[in-house]
Amino acid sequence: MTRHWIRSALAIGVSLLSTACLPVASTSPIGSTAGYRPDPQLTGMWKTRPGESSTAYFTFFPQDDGSMKVVFVEPPASGDKGGWMNFDIRTAVLGAYTYMDARETEDAGKPGDPKLAHVPVLYRAGADGSLVLYLMDDDAAKAAVRAGKIPGTVEQGEYGDVTLIASPAALDAFLASPAGRAMFTKPFVALERIKS
Repeated sequence: MTRHWIRSALAIGVSLLSTACLPVASTSPIGSTAGYRPDPQLTGMWKTRPGESSTAYFTFFPQDDGSMKVVFVEPPASGDKGGWMNFDIRTAVLGAYTYMDARETEDAGKPGDPKLAHVPVLYRAGADGSLVLYLMDDDAAKAAVRAGKIPGTVEQGEYGDVTLIASPAALDAFLASPAGRAMFTKPFVALERIKS
C-alpha cells in the first residue's frame, strides 16, 4: 500500500490505496560504489502496456552528468485529473541486476518529498522494446530489517515507512545478492517503447 502519488505515478495495475505509506527508500545512494553507468536503452518515451489499468507515459532524458531526467505523465480521464511528476535517476549494475537510484524532484509543480532522495528501483530492459520496473516490497523490506539482514528503520503502524540505513558499500553488496534481488517481488509497471 502506498500514498496517492505512488498509486497515480508508479503503481499502474497494482491494487494500491491512499495511505501514508511511502515506498522503501534509503539514506545511501543505490549503486554509488559500483559506479554509475548511463543506460542508453532507457532513453526515449515509453507507455504502459495494453492491459494495464490506465495509460501513462514515461520519458527518459539523458543529462550531461550521466544522470537522467524522467518525466511521468498520466493523461486526464473520466473522473480523474491525471497527473505528472519529475524524477532524477542514476543507473548502476550490481551483480547480475540493473538498478535505478530514483529521486522525486517534482509532483505536479510541488517539490518532491525529501524522504524520497534514494528510492531503489530494479529494472529490466528487453531487446523486444519492453521495460519492467520493480519497487522493493514493503513487507519483504520490513522482514529483512527486523531479521538483521540489512540495517534500516521501520516506523510504527501497519503501514509504517521503511528506510534502509546501510552504508553505500553494504547497501550495494546486499542489492547485488540474490537475497537483495528477492526483495523486489513483483513488477509495479510494465512499459513498451514508443517508436518515433
